[in-house]
Amino acid sequence: MVSIIVPAYNCIKSLECCVGSIRQQTYTSFELILVDDGSADGSGELCDKFAAEDDHIRVIHKPNGGVSSARNAGIDAATGEYITFCDSDDYLEPDYLETLVQAAEANPDCGHIWCCFQTVTGYQKENAAPNYTSTKSLLCYTLQDYMSLHEMWLDAEPWNKLYRTDIVQTAKVRFPEDLSLGEDWLFNLAYIDASANEKIVVVTEPLYNYIRGNDESLDSKYRKDLLDIYRRLNDTCLSYLRKWKLPAEQIEIFYNSRFYLYEKVLRNTMRAPDKTKREKIKWNSTFMQSDEFKESLQARKCFIHPLYLFAYRSGNFNNVLLADWMVAVKRALIHRR
Repeated sequence: MVSIIVPAYNCIKSLECCVGSIRQQTYTSFELILVDDGSADGSGELCDKFAAEDDHIRVIHKPNGGVSSARNAGIDAATGEYITFCDSDDYLEPDYLETLVQAAEANPDCGHIWCCFQTVTGYQKENAAPNYTSTKSLLCYTLQDYMSLHEMWLDAEPWNKLYRTDIVQTAKVRFPEDLSLGEDWLFNLAYIDASANEKIVVVTEPLYNYIRGNDESLDSKYRKDLLDIYRRLNDTCLSYLRKWKLPAEQIEIFYNSRFYLYEKVLRNTMRAPDKTKREKIKWNSTFMQSDEFKESLQARKCFIHPLYLFAYRSGNFNNVLLADWMVAVKRALIHRR
């Protein structure tokens, strides 16, 4: 049996579609655990209605504590052999459970079953992530390929995976409730580390539908603690990579991703509502001059446009803004032609 955990918070508009896709699964040996995280829009009552209609469904009502708290409550209540997650605004393909369980049973020596996912904007399905050209339905990796999978965004979320409940419970793998960003990644790293098996099977068919909403994204919302969060994520990931003794080329991918995170920190600072533009530029310039930033810039192997490479190496964020202006002017001139 599979325990499907859905955290629900003020999601009355999307919950019916989500739950409907789960009730229509071709694999019927499952329990659906709806965790009402203190909703105030009627979502909790809707959860109770679903439970009254279907014996597969159980509801947990709890005070609002965030998505990690809700998922952890679902884990504590899970009784299935496997655990999987679905966000309340997303939905599953009808054969999601059947395909993942079949992959797990066909690969008993595999500790990790993942699948590709589809991003949905409005009514339009975009390319699957990652967009495999392989004709094989299953692709096998080992832990030595971990950062390559990370680069394809396959490891970042919990909702396109099938977890073995015994591993989760025995190792007490839980979502860190003190984080509002990156908690999914830390959960997955802890689960991989707790599993004695290094084999990862990826189902190439996109069976999970991720709905791109209108909420403020990381690229538009200011986070005061963003640098501290990224430092914690980087330190935790690097400690696991070293523990797993990954090859040098995988470590290089890590440093590439670290540099991109620091780029986001610089852009995030420019959205700070409590600082003047001059203060933001000064803070960014100081950070660019730090050994921490210089090391990430030096260690990265990814391509950076020479204009931006010069700007970052200068240690002056004004040069980054100048590069932004020059790129914008060039694009405007191209569009005029």
